Amino acid sequence: MKKWKVLIADDEFIIRDGIRSSVDWEKYNMEVIGEAEDGEEAVELAITHQIDILLIDINMPIMNGFIAMKQLKEQLPNCKMLVISGYDEFSYAQEAIRLHVEDYLLKPVNPEKLQILLMEIKEKLDIEVNKEVYLKQAASQIKKNQAQMKRRFFQDWIERNLSSDEIKEQLHFIDLPVSSPKQYMVIRWPEYHQNQTYMQENDRQIFLFAIENIVEEKLAAEMSAVFRDQSNLFNVCLWETVDNDQMKEIEEAILKYLKIKVYWHIEDVDVDDLTNLYKTYEMCKLKVDKQIRVSPIVKEAQLYVQQNYQDSSLTLERVAEQLHVSSVYLSRMMKQELAISYVGLLKQMRINKATDLLKTTDMSIRAIAEEVGFDSQHYFSTTFKKMVGVSPNQFKK
Repeated sequence: MKKWKVLIADDEFIIRDGIRSSVDWEKYNMEVIGEAEDGEEAVELAITHQIDILLIDINMPIMNGFIAMKQLKEQLPNCKMLVISGYDEFSYAQEAIRLHVEDYLLKPVNPEKLQILLMEIKEKLDIEVNKEVYLKQAASQIKKNQAQMKRRFFQDWIERNLSSDEIKEQLHFIDLPVSSPKQYMVIRWPEYHQNQTYMQENDRQIFLFAIENIVEEKLAAEMSAVFRDQSNLFNVCLWETVDNDQMKEIEEAILKYLKIKVYWHIEDVDVDDLTNLYKTYEMCKLKVDKQIRVSPIVKEAQLYVQQNYQDSSLTLERVAEQLHVSSVYLSRMMKQELAISYVGLLKQMRINKATDLLKTTDMSIRAIAEEVGFDSQHYFSTTFKKMVGVSPNQFKK
């Protein structure tokens, strides 16, 4: 638990020492972080240490206690202040009240009264911090619920589950224009990608959130809404039109930071009918699917590699020959449709099998390397670490 930080400010050492020694600070979950002998030093120490409680004399050199407290009220508005003074002046008490100090004690300080006041201050601080924690948790939950509600709304919209009036009401509620978006966009990342090979569901969700954040950040200046549908396709409603250059920026940012190539398509929306958004959604989905549709020749190549990856002499030329196409053509088609090279695909399949063997057998690293088609244990280990992030030995542990 956080300790409450206390600063004692008085120009007399004997007073400061007396206050410090008269209180069992641990009992109140407090610690004295320092002492100041003038107002200027008190302000400096208080701000540096972000104190919670200030015990301060009024008449001090350089800067008096009231000026110091006024400055600290601006810098540390939640700091609790306790005035300790040798002057029983009504004007002093009035000024202390105006500054909302906790209390005004006369010297010599009665230790019992001081301890009662410190307990009251501790209780106030505990209540405030608990309230702050509660408010943060509540705000976080509200934000989470709003995000879920927003996603549910857009999902219902593209599934034709809402009337025109319901759509308008929801758009107003989430502070978006009460009209059809001008454009609709669908963004997809290919299911078969070298960075997804060993991705657990948690890691996959992190990637999805990262893509979503990049899209939202790049479109922050536009009136837009980004959400994922039930297929984890990224959907973007745009109430302001974007051009291809902006989309290229998004594509390049995702490729740069996540090493993922995404595919996207934008369509203009029929703005006359709110309930027709699903048509644009379906069209975008169809167009973006076409971009990454795998041709029969590439599917055959994938299957052949899958069946023969254990052969260390398996080459692109051999696969192309088997399929009766040129190696140049096959290489280009695989890169274009899978967003991965032949070599990358082969490594991917071999390492994928290697992880299974490491998990389920007691085979040596050398034996596993040979089993999945690597001539060299060193090259296997280097490739494994590069793709998985840890060495085979570390993975096995």
